Amino acid sequence: MSQLGLSVNEFNRLTEQMKRHFSYSTLEQGWRYYRKQAVSGMQAEVNAEVKSSKEQWITAEVHETKRYRVRFNVKQVKRSDCTCPDGGYCKHMAAVFFQLCEQTGGKPELYLAEFRQVYIDEERHRAATRKRAEQKAELERRKQARQMALSPSAPAKEWHDFFHKKYGKAFTDFHSPVTGIVKWTKEELYRAADVLPKPVVPLYHMHVLLFLIQQLSIRYRHGGTTGIQGRDAPVAEVVAPCLNQLQSLAESFALSSIPSVYEKHVSDLGVMAEAIAFSEEESPVDGLEPFAVLWSTVLNRREWMEEACERLKTMLAPVSALRPRRRDAIRAALLHLEVMLGYEEQAVKRLNELTYYKEPGRYWMYLHEHVRHNRLDRLAIWLEALAPFVRQSGRREDMKQYWEFWECVYELAQDQAGMESLILTLMPGVYPYLSAFLLDRKRYRDWAEIQLLQRISPEEVAPSELDIVERAAPEVVLPLYHQAVERHIEERSREHYRAAVHLLQRMHRLYENIHSLSVWERYMDGLFDRYSRLRALQEEIKRGALIV
Repeated sequence: MSQLGLSVNEFNRLTEQMKRHFSYSTLEQGWRYYRKQAVSGMQAEVNAEVKSSKEQWITAEVHETKRYRVRFNVKQVKRSDCTCPDGGYCKHMAAVFFQLCEQTGGKPELYLAEFRQVYIDEERHRAATRKRAEQKAELERRKQARQMALSPSAPAKEWHDFFHKKYGKAFTDFHSPVTGIVKWTKEELYRAADVLPKPVVPLYHMHVLLFLIQQLSIRYRHGGTTGIQGRDAPVAEVVAPCLNQLQSLAESFALSSIPSVYEKHVSDLGVMAEAIAFSEEESPVDGLEPFAVLWSTVLNRREWMEEACERLKTMLAPVSALRPRRRDAIRAALLHLEVMLGYEEQAVKRLNELTYYKEPGRYWMYLHEHVRHNRLDRLAIWLEALAPFVRQSGRREDMKQYWEFWECVYELAQDQAGMESLILTLMPGVYPYLSAFLLDRKRYRDWAEIQLLQRISPEEVAPSELDIVERAAPEVVLPLYHQAVERHIEERSREHYRAAVHLLQRMHRLYENIHSLSVWERYMDGLFDRYSRLRALQEEIKRGALIV
């Protein structure tokens, strides 16, 4: 029997009540207060009313930021109360319990461990119950899925509901390679098209491919470009066949060949493509590609595009409520529709609003169309707008493609000086193309200025190009040699001095060719005097027989 009149059996019964009424997190908080010695003034409540009843009360104070008074009923914990605002079974009551445990001769840490074990056992039981419920639900889902059938008269949304309910779960199987899942799902869904009229089958296949692309987008969202834990093939390898098939079907599709009742299924392709393109979550799958494919082919009807434009503009208001990537996806999609509708200047201005989707390759198709139809004025507008994107990209492929478009415009441009200024903003990326371009047009002085601008030494120029310029206009090459010689000398090493002397020897021949040996001699005298303290350079110059 303890000082507070509690036997071991009574305390054990109290412990069982604590397990039933208190959560483990509350008990842990009470344990921390007990360890901080926040409980004080514990005593048994003594008065005539308590003595005449079978109840036993303990009173104590718990110090937090304020003092709270706890009346703890040892026989019936649920009747206990505390002056704190928490109400119910609070942490202050739990602290009093641990203090009571100590005063009855028990070890509070053992009781805390017992509570923890009860909590762990309960969590395991709950997890097992959840798992059984999930397994039961999955079995029911599979049963219902097996009974589901594709309805030929159902709207496109119900087709996609059918796809998701019957085959969406397969894409969450991260133990199987995604290529196998895609192949099996496509075969099963294509087989389901047997109930549809034959002209509608290509349209149905396009909806299936959109479903597959959407599921791949979700799966790769969790695993990055290489898929789940490296089991999946790279995203490009898996998505590309679906996109290629979608494009092939879209290009060969004839709207007039399908029954009029399926026209809404065609326009719904755009709605499904939007769901992929404007996903809230970032994914390595480019959702704008199927969007562009469909609106460039199957959905290329003015009234549908006008309606889609209005819908996208509504999505953009207010812009601040959208995630940045989703906002830019809508802007890029709107840009595509505006180009298709002929609102080109408006579309080009929209490029400046983008933070994402600034890969130049995304927009080359518009420039190719202008080249094909010889619309060089519009091509020039796109070139000016895309120059910052190409400069930021820095990729050789982008520089080469941009140069090819620039050449198409330059010859017939009214403002050739403006076009030249534009291409110079992409230096040094376009250097090899610009250098060859200037040589072809025998603009040797401009060619030399480009080399000087890029600080390119004659040693770095292709020998064939250098030979052409030295034969045709040797005087324009001399500044290149002067610059290169000075740069070698500034390195202050014998190896560089030898390279400088080699260049000086070639300069000597050029000065001879233009009959300016007097200028050469004055230059060498000045060079020798200017670097008179560099003994190693003086020795190399004399060894090269440049000064007697």
